[in-house]
Amino acid sequence: MFKNFIITVLLIGTFSCTATLKEDKFIAQSEEVKLYDQEVVTNWQQQFPQHQLKTLSLTTADKSAQLQGLYLDNSHSNDLLFIIQGNGMQIKDGGIKMLHSFASLPVDIVIFDRRGLGASSGQATINNLISDANEQYQFIQTKFKPNKMIIHGYSLGSFIAAQLAKQQDVDALVLQGSATNVDDWIEARTPWYMSPFLTINIDPAFKMVNNQSIVAKDYHQPLLIIAGENDHQVPVELSKQLYNASQSPNKVLLIVKNANHSDMFEPPSTASTYVEFLTSL
Repeated sequence: MFKNFIITVLLIGTFSCTATLKEDKFIAQSEEVKLYDQEVVTNWQQQFPQHQLKTLSLTTADKSAQLQGLYLDNSHSNDLLFIIQGNGMQIKDGGIKMLHSFASLPVDIVIFDRRGLGASSGQATINNLISDANEQYQFIQTKFKPNKMIIHGYSLGSFIAAQLAKQQDVDALVLQGSATNVDDWIEARTPWYMSPFLTINIDPAFKMVNNQSIVAKDYHQPLLIIAGENDHQVPVELSKQLYNASQSPNKVLLIVKNANHSDMFEPPSTASTYVEFLTSL
């Protein structure tokens, strides 16, 4: 999630230094918009023969972005899983891999390329990503009228998902590869021998998202936290802190043995635990 930032800091050296975590430098942006062509969409449909795949398009209320996404219709369900991807992820790459991981779940699925990436236009900031998520939520509710709406945020997307769960009446929240807040994450990712020599100035935009505060004070609905035992990008201890802070009466912490930041769904037990969580709603 923040891997490149830490590598850059470490390359500066072991002497006293100051680094800056800037919103416009950290949030990934595509050089150009690349819409899904029919050949690509047909190929994706073939990969999910048990679902009906449809493309989605949403113009933001301020007209500053056109958001493109996919809908996977499970004919046996009217519950819906809304996936919010991690930093730099596009549907054509990591997004499709996530859909394969979730295709066995008894839900419909919606996933968007977030603004500024892949097929979606615009320039991303933390603030407008939160605004987009709220508009996408309303779009999904109006268009598909799901019985239940589950929000799944991965990595950086977990911060957007938690903000959405704070602001909307969602039925469940899933945080995968998630940190508590930016300060805890930087502390956990900074080697002990660098701490005395390193000062990090954090863009105020990152301070406005705090998953630990939300699960402790604002969100009390069902919560599933998924963490990789060997996740070096977001240490598992931060997921444990989120779980302990949560006031949800229905909360589950799944630590996937030997998993890193990107392969938490490789063991079949992850999907099994996910299904059990969905059944409990």
